[in-house]
Amino acid sequence: MRIAKSFIFALAILSPVASYAFASDDSVANNIIKEHQEVVIQYAARENKPVPAIVEYKYGMKLDIAKVVRVSPETRVCKVMTKLMTYEDAKGELNTLQYQVMSGCRGKN
Repeated sequence: MRIAKSFIFALAILSPVASYAFASDDSVANNIIKEHQEVVIQYAARENKPVPAIVEYKYGMKLDIAKVVRVSPETRVCKVMTKLMTYEDAKGELNTLQYQVMSGCRGKN
């Protein structure tokens, strides 16, 4: 009986942690995009420019970056994550790129 209670207790403690590990990747990426777009919308309104669509970066794309407006913040996970960069080109138009990057992996060496 004591073993069964210990097993149930351990399962109750560890199940939220396991579900977070599997469910958080999409929610973290969605939060990154949502937060980034909120800042870009405010910037576009201040500068009286249209809000750019998010474009997926493809290897070899020619980029015309005159001024970086915002880069999404670094996440504290050790895996490939979505990042966004919004910039102005030489014509002054806003552009947003979505790309994948390996996060910093602090303390994982």
